[in-house]
Amino acid sequence: MRDTARKWYKQALHDLEMAEKNIQIEGYDVSAFLSHQAVEKLLKAGFILEGKEVPKTHFVDELAQGLNLPNELQREIAELTVDYTLFRYPDVSDSVPYEQYTREIALEKIHIAKKVLKYFKERWGEL
Repeated sequence: MRDTARKWYKQALHDLEMAEKNIQIEGYDVSAFLSHQAVEKLLKAGFILEGKEVPKTHFVDELAQGLNLPNELQREIAELTVDYTLFRYPDVSDSVPYEQYTREIALEKIHIAKKVLKYFKERWGEL
């Protein structure tokens, strides 16, 4: 069980690192998407560590709620939910999705992912 959670955790760390690197090449939409992915993987690792079945969803707000994360953190995580859909399905928006992202938006998404990582370490420790 812990080995499986460690895989999710390590991949989340990699996703977060790649989100930060995409800032340098102005891949702001990719940064936002990878921030979402990092959070999704961290939360799914949390489910594993608590011995719960991992929900088959990409909605990070639902995952946060399922783990009963603090309300303030849940609100911030909810800001990442749209990034998964927008990145994967360009026809859900009136404009081209990547054009909607700026450096500031991408950095805020990374900031949220880092908050989730900090919370993860406080609740479940470093894997």
